This record gives sequence, C-alpha cells and structure tokens, in this order.
Amino acid sequence: MLQNIFSRKRHQERGQTILLVAISLVALLAMAALAIDVVTLYVASSQIQRATDAAALAGAKAIADSGFTSLPAADPNYATAQTLAQTMATTAVNSIVGTSTINLVSGQLPVMPAPPTFDFTTHPGSFQITVSLKSASLPTFFSKIWSGSAPTVTASATAEAYNPSNLPITTPFTPISPTSVKPWLVANADPVNVGTKFVDTATGVVDSAIIGGPAIDLVSDCIHPGPNRCHLGTNPPGVISGKHQVQYVPAVVNTVNTQNVCPACKGTTDFEQSIECADVATSYQVLSCGGGTVQLQWDDGINPGAPPGNNATSLGGQCLIHASSGEGAGQGQDLLQNPGPWPTAPFQFKAQSGPQSGNLVTTSNSIVTIPILDPAPGVTLPNFGGVVTVDGFLQAFINQVNGPPSSGIQPPEGSINITVLNIVGCSSASNGAAPVVGGAGTSPIPVRLITAP
Repeated sequence: MLQNIFSRKRHQERGQTILLVAISLVALLAMAALAIDVVTLYVASSQIQRATDAAALAGAKAIADSGFTSLPAADPNYATAQTLAQTMATTAVNSIVGTSTINLVSGQLPVMPAPPTFDFTTHPGSFQITVSLKSASLPTFFSKIWSGSAPTVTASATAEAYNPSNLPITTPFTPISPTSVKPWLVANADPVNVGTKFVDTATGVVDSAIIGGPAIDLVSDCIHPGPNRCHLGTNPPGVISGKHQVQYVPAVVNTVNTQNVCPACKGTTDFEQSIECADVATSYQVLSCGGGTVQLQWDDGINPGAPPGNNATSLGGQCLIHASSGEGAGQGQDLLQNPGPWPTAPFQFKAQSGPQSGNLVTTSNSIVTIPILDPAPGVTLPNFGGVVTVDGFLQAFINQVNGPPSSGIQPPEGSINITVLNIVGCSSASNGAAPVVGGAGTSPIPVRLITAP
C-alpha cells in the first residue's frame, strides 16, 4: 500500500525538471541580454566621456592660441578678444564633435545639446571651457522591454588654459613648467615699444601691445672674441634701438635626451639640437615659472651667432622650420597669416611642406616658446654668464632665419625674425602646488582637464 502511494507521487513529479530547465534558460538568456546591454552602455559611456574630454581640450587650446589670455581686463580690446577666443573655442569644439571619426559613440557622432560655457573670472589665471555631449539611439536588446525609448548617455568635461599673467605679482599662482623651451634667453625689453618690458616685474602685467604687432628680430649678443663674449647691452638693456631688434644669449644646455623627437636634419651639438628637437625631457635647467625662485644658467662658452649664416642658431632654426633651401623668406617654412589686425581676427598658419602643404593648419613647427630673462637679484648688466631669473615666456612664430643684410638697418645674418603670439608672465608668489606641465613647445600656456576623466 505504502509503495503504491510513493509510486503515484513520483509519477506526478515527472517532467518538472524539464520545466525548471526551460524557465532557467529563459532567465539565463535574459541575464545574458541584459549583460550585453549593460556592456554596451558602459562602453558608450566611456566613449562619450573621451569625446567630451577631447572637445573640451580642443576648446581650451583654441583659447590659448587666440592670444586672449595675455590681455589685462582693463585693455580696450579685452571684450573683442574675449569674443574672438570664445568663437575660436566653439569652432574647435564643433570640429571635434561634428566631424571627428575617432570620437564616435557606438559608431555614431555625439551631439552637443547646448553651446559650450566659459568661465574666465572665477579662478585667477584660469580660462575655462565646459562642454556637454549626448548620444541617443544606442543599440540595445533586453532593456527595450522596460522602455520603449532608446537609452541615452551624456558626459561633461571642463578644461582650462592656464596663464598667470596680468594679475598682481603677489597673488599666489600655481607655477607652470613649459616643455621644449628654446635655448635663446631673450632680454626682457620690447624693442618696438622702447622703455616697455615684455613682462613688468613689478606688477606681473605683460606687454600685450606687441602681440601680433610688428615682427622683431632676435640678435645674438655673443659677438666678442675670447672670454666674456656674451653680454646684454644697456640702451636699454637688450634692445638695439630703432631697429626692432632684441638681444639674446644662450642657455646652458646639458646632454639632450635621446628620446627627444628630432628631425632628420638635426645637428651634432647639444645646443643646436635643443633648437631643432621637441624635448620630451628638459635638456637644460628649465623652468617652473611662477614661484619667484626660478633661475637659469647663462652660457658664456657658446657663440650662437658666429660665424654668420653657419652657426648653431641659424642652422638649427632652418632645420626646425623646414627652411630646406636656406636663409630668408620663402624657403619652405610655414607662413603666418593675419586676416585682420589682432584681436579682431585670429592668427592663421599655412603649411608650406608635408601632406598639408598649402592648407591652413592648427599648429606649426615654426611656433616656439622662448624664455624671457632678467639678471638674478644683485647682478647688474652687462653680465658675462652666470645665473638669471626667468620673468616669463614668449610664444612666437618664426617667420624666417634672416639672410645677409643689404643695408645697415637690417639685422645680422643668422638672426631670427619672429612675431609674438602670446606672452606668459611669472608671479613672485607660489601657492605650493606642483607645476602645471604643458605646451609641448608650441605654447607656454598649459592646457589641461580639470575634471576627472
């Protein structure tokens, strides 16, 4: 009797395992589909954040390249320059968002639901841009059961161009540390606006009048034989009066890092290679500008300006700017075009060699960072070698390496003709933060993300 009861129960339980397996398979398939959707959304979230970061950085670089960061708020051109900077930044962001195939989100371009926003006043020296992006209609499977609309991912990023100029010299700044700085120590004296310094060491204000203005020539003041060959004149210091010429002396250059990016035309000396190469590591004692203790060694053992036309500055400058045919204009170097007086129109760079020859480009090997010097405290000019203090940096476009002069008013052969694009001044007060590294040789103004990636 009891055996019959157990037998009937087992008979009633037959097929339950198959039912449980079927239900489990449905659950497993649902979990797998949901996992695929989660991964899809996670990847899309990472992609849109990367695209947003790239767009914000492009906008910040455009702000730095506009020259706007060098203007004090009281400058009569400030409002015009601010509009130009914001327009350039918005255009750069649109180019990244609307056309860059390397910033796709799940195979499609993201969209910018609102224009970028700007903050140029809250943080001293910081010129910030915030970009927000969105991507909708992402490919999903199981999640459609709960929602009829396609999922959307969004991201936001803030980047800054950091220039501690034009604020009180005692304001605590985060120091900056430009890379690939060229070893020409230029006197802190504007040769166009004689009596004006590139950087006012008493106030920190930079000479914005020279930006985009008349071209100037960097002329070596190492023309004397024997010891004490390098010094800066005193009329005023470093300026050759009436000729738009400013003097420079060489920096002490240590052995150039073997990992630096150098062109095939590079020379053999460390000094020349420091001109020609992109220094991924500092090749001489550079430079955390903004703490008041930054000093640099001035080298009296190098004569970068002689013999004319066959010296380290001339040869290195020609190699750097791709002037493959020699000194002077039209030798293969890129061109600086100014479609209107700055700041009513942006600087434009036109490539003259390489795959972009004939096209406008966003950067150029002709754009360099040059340190501005004053003697160290207690040292008077003229000074033969020794320690100097860095007052700031010029961002300059090399128009040409000058050829032999045809008249007495022209600069010496082998001197460097530049147009100033931007200026950074150093504060005497550091806030103790680690230096902001940036520039990569094309600009002394660091550009960085200030939101977590």
